[in-house]
Amino acid sequence: MSKYDIVVTLFTIVYGLAITDLFLSFHKLIRSEKQVKWHWLPVLAAWYLFLVILKNWWDLVSFQGSTDWMNIYFFLAYGHLLLLIFLLVSVALPDEVQKKHLDLKEYYFRVSRYFWGLMGGVIVLSVAIALIKKLQVGGPIHWTNAIGNGIFLILTMILAVSKRYWLHASLLIFLVLEVFLEIAGR
Repeated sequence: MSKYDIVVTLFTIVYGLAITDLFLSFHKLIRSEKQVKWHWLPVLAAWYLFLVILKNWWDLVSFQGSTDWMNIYFFLAYGHLLLLIFLLVSVALPDEVQKKHLDLKEYYFRVSRYFWGLMGGVIVLSVAIALIKKLQVGGPIHWTNAIGNGIFLILTMILAVSKRYWLHASLLIFLVLEVFLEIAGR
């Protein structure tokens, strides 16, 4: 088994667990339909994470010929990235529906600081990994990607501190569209 196979196995297990957590949480909400006051915002946030995970999982194929996996430090950094992604998915939807009424909009805004803070952590760690890789391997730094990631980080921090509905709604729709545009651009 190659080092790449080991890395793909780890990513597959963690991504699989994350998607399973997302599916189970959604299933519990559907089963508790009378106790849940549905709202589209947390469902869209969960779907956004689902799309990001599937896109990232698919992108693992592009790393097959890469030598990044030969470095334990990158492996450890990616492992920490997986931890942040799993925590992010775990908070997207509530795990349990109490006997009382659950308002999904209220839940979303109650956990939004944690959710978007974790997303900011994912961005910072991803950028740090890419930057260190560029410095070690050499080659140009893609400033358009750096600026894009900077804007994305600013947006996530705004969402982490703001409780404005219109802001969350518009930026989350924008982020979902951005994933589709990124996929279409390949």
